[in-house]
Amino acid sequence: MVTERDAGNVSELRAATGPQYGRIWNADLVESLVDRFGDGVTGDWKVPGEFGQRVQVTKENTTIYASDRDMFVFLADEDHRIDVPDRRNGEPGSLARGFFVWNSEVGKTSLGCAFFLFDYVCCNRIVWGAREFNEIRVRHTSGAPDRWLEEVQPVLIEYAKASARPIVEIIENAKQKRLDDIDKFLGERFGKRMTLDLKEIHMSEEHRPIETLWDATTAVTARARVLPFQDQRVELEREAGKILQLAA
Repeated sequence: MVTERDAGNVSELRAATGPQYGRIWNADLVESLVDRFGDGVTGDWKVPGEFGQRVQVTKENTTIYASDRDMFVFLADEDHRIDVPDRRNGEPGSLARGFFVWNSEVGKTSLGCAFFLFDYVCCNRIVWGAREFNEIRVRHTSGAPDRWLEEVQPVLIEYAKASARPIVEIIENAKQKRLDDIDKFLGERFGKRMTLDLKEIHMSEEHRPIETLWDATTAVTARARVLPFQDQRVELEREAGKILQLAA
């Protein structure tokens, strides 16, 4: 992949890829997202606010990024939140829907989309309380451009238009799904040491032991909040999403 600089018409090598590489152009992704979701400032899906409050979008607080290597978009619908009875410590609350889209024209990373629920985004753009984290990845093989059109776009559109009812039903099912052996369930997924951490943090926040799938999900997302790096939080939140899907 070669581009030309404006000054002096000098060619610049940006990436060396083989004939089987399926390039998905960032511009095509952005155009598709704008067509379906708007500009990130107007409409239902926007750059998220701070602590649930709408803010004027600037270069400092935007969640839409691009460079000569990759791009990343984070949009959220915080105006149509999902009400959850017994959200935390017996109190009702709500969750917003959000999604990530990322890509690299030059092979730095795959095309990916992640869908999740969350509490809020803070001033430094960290997502807090993410759960039901699910993702799709498309490698840049020769069929990648077609897969983006045929597989990923329809999922994004369906997610944007979907009713909140299925999500509420999953949460309610998770609350009813009791776990017979908490140590075994968590230990097989996170190990003995993490299991102890999860049980302690749930007891600290909810004032009762882990009993259901929902409790386990709550414990994992609470543990993710104290991790120092975003990639670590996302990884743990991904595992929380897998637990919640057991109730689907």
